[in-house]
Amino acid sequence: MMRNWNESWLCGPGSYFHGPWGMLVNLAFWIMMIVLAVWLFQALFSKKRTVPSSSAPLEVLKNRYAAGGIDREEFERMQRELQG
Repeated sequence: MMRNWNESWLCGPGSYFHGPWGMLVNLAFWIMMIVLAVWLFQALFSKKRTVPSSSAPLEVLKNRYAAGGIDREEFERMQRELQG
């Protein structure tokens, strides 16, 4: 029994493209799916988490004082509390 020409191109029933183009399209699709899965895995389970700097609250306090939102006594009291 002779084989059909599209069976030799790794494209069985239900494939969108037959022949060599179908093999390339299917291969490109699965490569993209694997790359997407690896990227998603790395994005979800990466240990690269940004830790807020300990000087960030002090910078906010300085900006509030410079903008006139708090007076000098309140600035100095809050600064002492932040520095420990």
